[in-house]
Amino acid sequence: MTRETVVPARRVVILLLLLQAVTTLFLWTLDALNEISEGVFALFLAADLVAFAMISYLYRHEREDVNPSRTWIAVGGALIVVLLITSLMLT
Repeated sequence: MTRETVVPARRVVILLLLLQAVTTLFLWTLDALNEISEGVFALFLAADLVAFAMISYLYRHEREDVNPSRTWIAVGGALIVVLLITSLMLT
């Protein structure tokens, strides 16, 4: 894998880890007895799991010295954005 593709992949992983930290902190602040909080929790957890899947995808491709597909990274990023916007509409 060339140096040009490694640096952006590491930046994406750092941003995804930051997103996971923020969503995890937000999940701890939710009220467990509220029905709306249950829906928001599910959507934020889904965004967290998609971010984890993207990190795993990038790691596997970096380990195999194969360039990751930008299409799949874009699809995962779009899915995370949709999940976060949907969860904000519930509150």
